[in-house]
Amino acid sequence: MGPFVVFIFTRYEKRESPEKPLAFPPELRNRILESCDLNHLVENTMKQWKDAVLYRKQLQKDVQSFRNLQRANVTLDPDTAHPELILSKDGKSVRKGYKPQALPDNPERFSDWLYVLGREGFTAGRHFWEVTVESGEEWALGVARKSVERKGCFSIFPKEGIWAVGKRGGEYWACTSPHYSPLSLREKPRRIQVTLDHEVGRVSFSDADSGAELYTFSGASFSGETLLPFFYLGGYEAHLIIS
Repeated sequence: MGPFVVFIFTRYEKRESPEKPLAFPPELRNRILESCDLNHLVENTMKQWKDAVLYRKQLQKDVQSFRNLQRANVTLDPDTAHPELILSKDGKSVRKGYKPQALPDNPERFSDWLYVLGREGFTAGRHFWEVTVESGEEWALGVARKSVERKGCFSIFPKEGIWAVGKRGGEYWACTSPHYSPLSLREKPRRIQVTLDHEVGRVSFSDADSGAELYTFSGASFSGETLLPFFYLGGYEAHLIIS
């Protein structure tokens, strides 16, 4: 074999031999890792900042909403009271009498059910009032549309224009449609707070002493109509006091 042939094989063997892989520069690797960590840190920081801003906005909204919550000075309207209901002179309490009173059958008065409305109406804003409910085994309280029927028999349902909770048969109920919903209570409420948020269509009830939520009607459409405090008494011992 001549020298030319040996040279060819030598060149061929050198070309086919695997090349040694280049080592990844440690400094570049560390920079990339640091960059990834930094990007992750920036993303987390931005998310936390965004969450903090959203939380702060929600907190400010809740605080403003709380500030806008006004205690209503509710008094009962004698022109709407069923003849068997006896109202106090200051219009702050009502109880059931033993027989109907001789009262004019004016258009505003409830003729069949023992209902009575508050005198003051609400067309906007957030309002609350409290009612002592210690006495009696049958009663209900809440809000009603001013246009609610006054004559004839009808039940306490949202479809009738009444949002209320009450007590009957020793149990507490939310007056929902088409059937009443039982309330799960840890203890019997002594005073109930009614809170009306006219703008968002929400009526909520809570224990005025413990703050425990009893029930909330939400998503109601009040259509800009005036709403009035609503009360019902169904037993002789029933006695409601407004504060």
